[in-house]
Amino acid sequence: MTKTINAPMKRRGRIFLTLFLGFVVVAGAASWFLPRYFEAFWFLEDIAAGPAPTDWKVMHRAPARSSVTWTVDGRAGSGDLYTPAERLRGRMVFVPGLLTDARNDARVIATAESFARAGFLTLVPQMEAFDGLKASPADITGISDAALWLSDSAAPGLTRNKVGIAALSYMSGPAILAASRAPLADRVDFVFFIGGYYSMTDVIRFVTTRKFRAQDSDPWSSEPPADYATWAFLKANALGLDDEADRITLAQIADVKLQRGSDVDVSGLIGRLGPDGQAVYALIANRDPDKVDRLIAALPAGLRTQLDALDPAKQDLSGFKGDALLVHGKDDPLIPSTESGKLAAALGGQAHLYILEQVTHVEVNKAGSIWDQLDMLFAGERLLGYRE
Repeated sequence: MTKTINAPMKRRGRIFLTLFLGFVVVAGAASWFLPRYFEAFWFLEDIAAGPAPTDWKVMHRAPARSSVTWTVDGRAGSGDLYTPAERLRGRMVFVPGLLTDARNDARVIATAESFARAGFLTLVPQMEAFDGLKASPADITGISDAALWLSDSAAPGLTRNKVGIAALSYMSGPAILAASRAPLADRVDFVFFIGGYYSMTDVIRFVTTRKFRAQDSDPWSSEPPADYATWAFLKANALGLDDEADRITLAQIADVKLQRGSDVDVSGLIGRLGPDGQAVYALIANRDPDKVDRLIAALPAGLRTQLDALDPAKQDLSGFKGDALLVHGKDDPLIPSTESGKLAAALGGQAHLYILEQVTHVEVNKAGSIWDQLDMLFAGERLLGYRE
């Protein structure tokens, strides 16, 4: 005898089957995504901790650090290579900010080790900027050469020769320019910037006047004074002058201001400056945001050329073919977050922008709202997602 199943029972069966299949799909997705978010949490905790102990350091053995050299088109380069103790999952060039002896800085070493523990074969190249504490057009070529060498290096288990470039602060400019130009552009998988910039003119405006805005039509926003940034910027850019006497005098002015405060009288030193030195000092001493463009135009031609060469807003970025992961502190005291916003707009759909409370300039902290921490977690998960 044939048994008949009534309509309500059929509906309940279909509902149960739908719920069961939904549970299977959700559970499968969770098993794929949740481990990556846990991994991102531990990775970010390690970045924030620097050399201090973390779960990430317990889970992954320390990488091997070795000094390496290379030659690209006759140009010699050198750096430190951090080789993961476990499976290789990608290649990363890490260019820290403007630091004296950057390659031996404890925070730089700790960050490079964090990348390597994540599986990135990580190269920290020696940059000209580390010596003068000022980015130079030569650093564009230096980053490109380092990335090309790393791309061609033996990496057992990797199926691609793509590289990522992580850069902090003022080194993001040379990095995005290198990543946008042949022969490197075809090999760049992604860039990862913290505290980067887009317009050199607007960076100078912020450093000198503490004023910034997202659009030219917007009213000016302000940040509290940061005298250290102003006078350190003067000292760095004095190196771009041809006149040695002006270079020395401007460096002396910067040192006096840094050591004794912005209100100290330096009129005697200012009187020693020639026309080029006077033009540089006039720009640095100015506090009116509307005068900045005119004062930059009055700089010596050689210094303007150097600034323009490092200005992504004045260069062609159309050759950039990778993804851009841009992280910026909401209240960054050295480079306003609007700079990463402008770079994201210039790169369009290739950019992923995260403006976060828990980042200061290039430092990742544990504080922040729950939403801020979630955004940071999403950024970390996206970064780890570039691995093979």
